[in-house]
Amino acid sequence: MDPHGQWKTKIEIRNADLTENWWPFVENINDILERMQEYQDELESIRNKNDETMGLIRGLYKSFIRMDIFDKEWKLNWTAVKRIGEMINEEREEEDK
Repeated sequence: MDPHGQWKTKIEIRNADLTENWWPFVENINDILERMQEYQDELESIRNKNDETMGLIRGLYKSFIRMDIFDKEWKLNWTAVKRIGEMINEEREEEDK
């Protein structure tokens, strides 16, 4: 995709003289439609990434509930959190040895 400034300049040059030949105007419309399609594709890509991220978050949430870290009201189960912290500390101690 051309930078917006270059794209805009190209459109303006074509529109400079439309007294006899209207074909540049048609080309400009086609370029504008193509540019809009590029933006629509970009937005669709962002939506897909957003949906993927939300799916990952939902999966983590369900996993945390299954692991008994959170309950369904998002309250922490401190016993589980403490145990996970102990497991992480034990793993670090083993790596240090």
